[in-house]
Amino acid sequence: MPLVASAIAGAAIITPVFVVMWRSFTTGKLGFTVGLNLNNYLRVFSDRDLMPMLSNSIIYAGGAALLGTGLGAFLAWIVARTNTPGKGLVELLPLYPILMPPIMKNIAWILLLAPRSGILNGMLQQFLGIDTLVFNAFSMAGMIWVFGLACVPLGYLFLLPVFLSFDPSLEESAYIAGSKPVRTMFKITFPLALPAFTSALVLNFLRGLRSFETPVLQGTPGNIKVFVSRVYDSMALEFNTGLATAYSVVLVVMSIITLYFYIRATRFSERYATITGKGYRVKVIDIGPWKYLTFAAVLLYFLAGIVIPFIVLIVVSMIPYFDYDTFMRFPFNAVLTNYYTVFRHPSFMTGLYNSLILSVTIAIVTVFEFIGTLPLAFPPLVLSVGLLIIFIGTPLYNSLWALGLGLFVAYFPYAFRNASGAIVNIHKELDEAAWVHGARWRHVFFKITLPILKPSVGGALFYIFIEAIRNVDVAVLLTSPGKEYGPVTLFEYFRVGQWAEAAAGGVIYLVILIVAVSVAKFAFKMKFSL
Repeated sequence: MPLVASAIAGAAIITPVFVVMWRSFTTGKLGFTVGLNLNNYLRVFSDRDLMPMLSNSIIYAGGAALLGTGLGAFLAWIVARTNTPGKGLVELLPLYPILMPPIMKNIAWILLLAPRSGILNGMLQQFLGIDTLVFNAFSMAGMIWVFGLACVPLGYLFLLPVFLSFDPSLEESAYIAGSKPVRTMFKITFPLALPAFTSALVLNFLRGLRSFETPVLQGTPGNIKVFVSRVYDSMALEFNTGLATAYSVVLVVMSIITLYFYIRATRFSERYATITGKGYRVKVIDIGPWKYLTFAAVLLYFLAGIVIPFIVLIVVSMIPYFDYDTFMRFPFNAVLTNYYTVFRHPSFMTGLYNSLILSVTIAIVTVFEFIGTLPLAFPPLVLSVGLLIIFIGTPLYNSLWALGLGLFVAYFPYAFRNASGAIVNIHKELDEAAWVHGARWRHVFFKITLPILKPSVGGALFYIFIEAIRNVDVAVLLTSPGKEYGPVTLFEYFRVGQWAEAAAGGVIYLVILIVAVSVAKFAFKMKFSL
């Protein structure tokens, strides 16, 4: 049975990948092909913007991955290994920013950082008399900042179980030798967590290469070209799936190179193993008065990650239209007509229901089927094209099954990479001890390996659920009238200029997700870490 399930899952992944690769060698619009040729690749490699797009993609994805993973690892260390006050609250604060749909986060920061109409630039000019445009949402720094904040929860979820589970004897030896907590953190704690850190860094880098909302909403107005935005233009403007997939081949090569270096970096995984057969108790470090600074660091991320964008969305959702003067007159011009419009919109309500059902299903399925990382090499938008081509003329076309399969393919790799980063911390002596006593492989897996992986599996399930319910780039081509998906409806609001209605829908989504996570945490005692 496991073999059959793995074969079906593997076919679901490989088929759209094969289709998009095949389409890159054909010309013609969606639904039509004109022979096999290299015309698409000739257009790609003769594009004068090819090298700038390559450079921009690497800088954007690399900068966001380093910012997000580094900050996530730091927050995980604070929660797991220090005596920072308010542990119950501090543990949850880094998770809440993941609840905001990416497109709403982009809209909120665009409203804040836009060079001419942005709220922060307007405040600097009004209150401090600074006429210089200090902030620019449509710059490389603005893109890295917004997407880097979105990468923090993944780094936090990957590193938190590791920091909570490995043997602290090496740290204790360092303290005995006179090492300070910060030096011990950089010299011992973080190096031991290198496999999980590298897994999160690789995933965040690949997420940056494949991300849709930030390059389209922030990069395009600033003329910052990356490969995903060119893929989107090839499909949205030219309806040329062959050219879009040809551009994505460059991303495939970059992704393969990234994964190759990850495999080389973690090939000697035994030297990172910290969960052995010896008993131990994880020790919390007393960092003295620094504990208030670490609490402030977590709080600052919480403010930047969700509170400030959320407040902006609430205000914009309750004003008739957006400009700086209208925004600053709030609450004297507050209205609720935008919420009334959203609740009466059938596409939004149907999309909200569909996204809740499909995200729960996909989270459960992907966590228990660790298959591979192949879909990471392709932008989700292009994988959706492959599935769309496959389903045309079949009963699955324009169905929720098609949308569910697209989400399934897109989120397989996150479960796989999360599992691999945790497994390398389990020393093989635990398995060997069970085998010596006659245990079979299934007993070893279910009685030893799986219980140790439980925190990582729970973290992956939580992360995939939230990612799936907020997804735009997979769902945007697979939705249809009557088969809507909530985040795509918000994207359509933004595309037609209904920013206030989009903000109202985003607030509704965020409130629902915050309530769901809080209930899971406090009512059902679900732990998103150990």
